[in-house]
Amino acid sequence: MQLENPDLTRRTRPPAQADCPHVAAAGVDAIFAPRLCLVDPNPVTRALLMEVLHDKGFDIVAATDVAAMPPAIDALVLALDGMPQHVRRPVWLMQKPAVPVIVLDRPHVFSGRVMPLGFTPDARLELPLQSRKLVATIRQVLSRARLDAVDAGHASVRVYRFSGWTLHAAARRLESPDGVSVTLGKQACEALKALLRFPRQVLTRQQLTAAIWGADRAIPPRMLDGPIKQLRHHLGEDVRFPRLIRTVVGVGYRLDADVDTTR
Repeated sequence: MQLENPDLTRRTRPPAQADCPHVAAAGVDAIFAPRLCLVDPNPVTRALLMEVLHDKGFDIVAATDVAAMPPAIDALVLALDGMPQHVRRPVWLMQKPAVPVIVLDRPHVFSGRVMPLGFTPDARLELPLQSRKLVATIRQVLSRARLDAVDAGHASVRVYRFSGWTLHAAARRLESPDGVSVTLGKQACEALKALLRFPRQVLTRQQLTAAIWGADRAIPPRMLDGPIKQLRHHLGEDVRFPRLIRTVVGVGYRLDADVDTTR
């Protein structure tokens, strides 16, 4: 599905109106879903974007402009047609918001008039685009933000210990319970550190690929197989019955171990 379509009005449910004259709410039942603020002055694409994102499990607050600071949200999606230089940007948008920002440009309509933001967004895409690419990008950005939030608390961690194993983070050195060491590749080490930050919790493939390659890159899901295979090899895991790095079918992976850290 392309996210710009002249037949949209015949296929889109009308969004519900909120109390604010510039804001509409969708996904009221998705209380625990990631909450996005979608800003798009175009009513056609705004309605289609709302429908697509709502159907993918997001809670949506939609606005026609960027005059007001969005409510409490997990990410901001800006679909802007460009803004004349004499129009003053709102103060809250002159500095990077505290939440991830995804920008959707329309260069084919407003060539050379992309709104200057004053900061680098977490992701930037061009309309029209496939809905699955937009959804995948948003999920990667949210995953990266979640991991980054934990990274802030783990930035000073030098050593991780789990199930007899020791990871020396800076040197990427993995030491076995009997004292044998091996240097991990960068991707395998980043994957292991992400799992160690969330012990006994499931990390999705999107979260792990974002931790390894960054949220702004479109990485095929199968690319994760290599780092996971290397980790299991170094940990001496049985491929058929892994004990430490468990596969959660259809979701991702979980590290089944308690973790101690040294700063």
